[in-house]
Amino acid sequence: MIQSSGLTIDKFYIPPFTVDAGDIVVIELPDGQYFSEVLLKLVDILTSKNTHPSITVKTEFTFVKHIVETGWARFFRPMTVGRYIKIQGNPADGALNNIYEICDFKSTMPLNRIPRNQKMMLSMLTTLSWTKNIIFDFRGVDPVGAQTIYSLVKEKIHNGGTAILLDNYDDFKNDCTKFIKYEMVGD
Repeated sequence: MIQSSGLTIDKFYIPPFTVDAGDIVVIELPDGQYFSEVLLKLVDILTSKNTHPSITVKTEFTFVKHIVETGWARFFRPMTVGRYIKIQGNPADGALNNIYEICDFKSTMPLNRIPRNQKMMLSMLTTLSWTKNIIFDFRGVDPVGAQTIYSLVKEKIHNGGTAILLDNYDDFKNDCTKFIKYEMVGD
């Protein structure tokens, strides 16, 4: 699905790796001020938005986006869970109805009143309604939420899916198919 002969992003080297069907791959990126920048550059490469000579992407992957409301509408007509699922989810996927049970909220709840952990679960489940091959991260999610979401991803991709977690900790190092850790290069 993905083959890398190793790549350098800014001052960080990510060693060679492969992603095969059914894998849960964890790529540990640098912590601190560099994390988001390196993460977004790597996401662009892994989702084929940008190319890199040392990465071959044979299967399409989708990045699980964070839910962010912008504009004036968020004040006058805030997005609700039900409307978000209707807009972002795949109507042909019957599993969307389980979101309310899994995340324990009602369709009329405004998104701006839902904790970050549940927003990430909602985004994850609507993305999985379209594809079985995802890339995700835990920016803004607490450790308990990260564990819950990771378990949910494992369950959802169990039958033929593939997931790549881009993280800045090694919490799931022993609970994944492959673990890749960055190396610092230069000064």
